[in-house]
Amino acid sequence: MHQLTKNYIFAPVTAIFVALTLVACGGDVKAPETNPMPHDTLKGPGMFSGEGGDILSVFRSKDENGSSVSLGVNGYLWRATLDTVSFMPITQADSAGGVIVTDWHTNPENMTERYRMNVFIRGRVLRADALEVKVFKQKKVKSEWQDIGVDEATETSLEDTILTKARALRVADKVAK
Repeated sequence: MHQLTKNYIFAPVTAIFVALTLVACGGDVKAPETNPMPHDTLKGPGMFSGEGGDILSVFRSKDENGSSVSLGVNGYLWRATLDTVSFMPITQADSAGGVIVTDWHTNPENMTERYRMNVFIRGRVLRADALEVKVFKQKKVKSEWQDIGVDEATETSLEDTILTKARALRVADKVAK
């Protein structure tokens, strides 16, 4: 391209750019307000936070007495179960799902046997069919642990113990109120 043509195109483009830059710098520049939209400040609890402003209260519901509970299962069964299996190491405790899983426990008086439990609490009502206990037993043969079947009466006995404690907790709560 010819030198004169280049200058003829380049000079006006440069002049326009310089002019726009200078115009943009001029004028009265003001700092923005600290809160340009005062209506963006919400008052009171948010949409998903429930009445008290606690976001977790949305996920809570009422128990059989109408008081607020945060457990997904019956609180008396939950507390009674934790109390009953407290001598064993707990590996999982999910109050929303109603699952308590223990790790293996060996009785110091019989080091060749060990037990583990899974407890399932289903529902918010204190009833026998809302509770299921599974017990697992192993016996040490030479240096290896082998699974052994557990009598169903053992599981039923544990369920009865938990239910009895849960009922006692409920009675104690009623008396205290």
